[in-house]
Amino acid sequence: MRRPLAAATLALAWTATSALAQAPSAPRIAPLAESEWTEEVRAAAADFASVGMPNLVATYANHPVAAQALLPHLRYIWSESALPARHRALLSLRTLWLTRSDYLWSHRAARALDGGLTRDELERIARGPDASGWDDFEALVIRAADELVVDAFISDATWNGLDERYDLPGLIDVIDTVGALTMHSGAVNSLGVALEAGVGPGLPTDIPYAVAAEQTNIRLVGETPRIPPEIPDGATFAANVFYTFRHNPPADRVRGAINTHVTGRATLDPLHREFLLVRIGTLCRSEYEYAAHVRVGRGAGMTDEDLELILAGPENGTGEPIKLALLRATDELHGGYSISADTWSALAGTLDTRQMIDVLVAVGGYRSTSMLINSAGVQLDANMADFRFPPALR
Repeated sequence: MRRPLAAATLALAWTATSALAQAPSAPRIAPLAESEWTEEVRAAAADFASVGMPNLVATYANHPVAAQALLPHLRYIWSESALPARHRALLSLRTLWLTRSDYLWSHRAARALDGGLTRDELERIARGPDASGWDDFEALVIRAADELVVDAFISDATWNGLDERYDLPGLIDVIDTVGALTMHSGAVNSLGVALEAGVGPGLPTDIPYAVAAEQTNIRLVGETPRIPPEIPDGATFAANVFYTFRHNPPADRVRGAINTHVTGRATLDPLHREFLLVRIGTLCRSEYEYAAHVRVGRGAGMTDEDLELILAGPENGTGEPIKLALLRATDELHGGYSISADTWSALAGTLDTRQMIDVLVAVGGYRSTSMLINSAGVQLDANMADFRFPPALR
């Protein structure tokens, strides 16, 4: 039976305006001079050149392996996805308005104006799906961004409306666009990437911040998936998540590189990584992600006390300073789209530059994956039975 998970359990409810963090006024990690880029970064930057954003590329260049994963996927959702160009712009800009990234909004708005959107439409995007002037379908597209950012889930009404016009690759790209840009906003805001001269228009400053969605915590665990896994004949067991998004191979390929980076190539201590992934899965009420990474976390040394801390959150538990700082960073990215100065300082006392970037990629990347899993209705794997949410969160 479908029912909402407990919204206030363990102080995990989503918060809005009061949680929005102040982005740093100067870069926390300076852009890397092009003379110091690796050949791999040069190649990725060349493929990304048509998108622009040189300061972002040079900042990600501080972590070449991460840059190789991040830039192709950003290019895909920016300009190559299965969505119509206008819908891609509406969805992207609404996400960037919600996540308060002046840098990314400015670049995307300039591109959208070149593509035919008007300045009045930019203002209307900031006002949201209930602003007068949208046709019914465009309002649905914009509403999907609000629902994903707030609830990590597209409601039945919005999903059914989108499903009338989009095929499966298009539906996947709706979620992927919002998830990816939420990740990049958190990274750009936290890193303090400076906007290049002459790029704009910036975020509208005279429109009050408001969202057109609420946290429902309604999930599809135990129900028929909206997007069924595409399991080839003769396949042995594999995680449902890997077969679900094969319906959109181009997106799956570039998105998968980010997940592979986080779980196999990132610089974080495995236990610290799993702290981040279990916490963001919990905040997004993604039982699949929670179960998968508690299972992995146990293998990395996660104790019962660690799990209690992750569920309680950094303001409600005690533990090692680095663990508390990792959880606080996750909460700040989830609710405010930027890591605060105090939390950044606490992390930077232990982590190096590449590890700091990997914190941003891990939290943002798996928030995006949670949006995909929740909205597609990916069902729990058989090996997750012993690692499910505690009953209060189901």
